[in-house]
Amino acid sequence: MITKEQALENVKKYLEERKRNYIRIAKVDEIKLKENTKVPYPFSKYYEKEKNMYNVYYDVERGYDEIPYFVYIDAETGEVLFTMTEHGYAEDWED
Repeated sequence: MITKEQALENVKKYLEERKRNYIRIAKVDEIKLKENTKVPYPFSKYYEKEKNMYNVYYDVERGYDEIPYFVYIDAETGEVLFTMTEHGYAEDWED
């Protein structure tokens, strides 16, 4: 299993690769582990398979508001699984 620190680094690299801007990202102690949770993202190769996942949030600016987005990381491999936003999955409109 990867550490929370590794999960955070993986998310930062992922956001940079995807050219996603953010104003704040979770601190290590704010990262949550969800154990044995089914992957809800329908286009994931792991759809509905149970995974241990880290949940790392980051905030984006929308007008006067800050909107949280949530990146889920496979806690075993460090692979980014999906990003949940207020309008669905970010990977749907990026790919």
